[in-house]
Amino acid sequence: MNNQTIGFDRELDLDWLDLTAGLVLEGLDIQRIRQELLERLADEIRGEKARKNTITVLTRVWVRVPKEHQALHSEALALLPEISSEDRLWLHWGMSLLAYPFFHDVATTVGRLLNLQGKFESTQVLRRMRESWGHRTTLERAVQRLLRTFVNWNVTRTMPPDNHMYQATPPRQTSDSELALWFLECLLSERQLPLPDLIQSPAAFPFDLTHHIVAVRRSERFEVNRQGLDLEMVAPRVK
Repeated sequence: MNNQTIGFDRELDLDWLDLTAGLVLEGLDIQRIRQELLERLADEIRGEKARKNTITVLTRVWVRVPKEHQALHSEALALLPEISSEDRLWLHWGMSLLAYPFFHDVATTVGRLLNLQGKFESTQVLRRMRESWGHRTTLERAVQRLLRTFVNWNVTRTMPPDNHMYQATPPRQTSDSELALWFLECLLSERQLPLPDLIQSPAAFPFDLTHHIVAVRRSERFEVNRQGLDLEMVAPRVK
């Protein structure tokens, strides 16, 4: 059973992540960022406790980044002003994967269910998460909030008439190879994977990465080793 903290237990808007990343880019320290977020989110999140809990998640994604992910964080900040507003989702998703194993596991579960049956119910996600994270009292609420976050981010949508079923929205593509390669390294997170498994990772279900296979093979940020006739293993290059 996974004994890590769930952490990602708030429903987030992309605008809040844009705001947080922008404040980091301005060079503000964490105390100033927290204060700015408290003030700017006052009209959107009722209750000081709820607002502070949401800010804890936002700063974990974009401010309080573990040492092992600092290089990817710095790259994300460099990419932020260079990409379109639509492409920022790639950055937020990648940083969330790095920050929260729970986010990674829910995204992976959703991606697998979509690959298997083209749709899913929240109860299916909850059942699979209980198998790996245990029967925690906070788990159901965290799963529900993260699924609503996916809807807020327009990577999934509910299906009428009762809206208990979800389906994916069309996958996003980017022509920015630098952004795609950064995102793929977030998916790897120091592991080694077969190239097809990386490109089709269920944790990246909102994104179409197939156009970047050649870029992976050519990139200096990855080690690509052929094993046998058909298998290519990909790992981050040691920096």
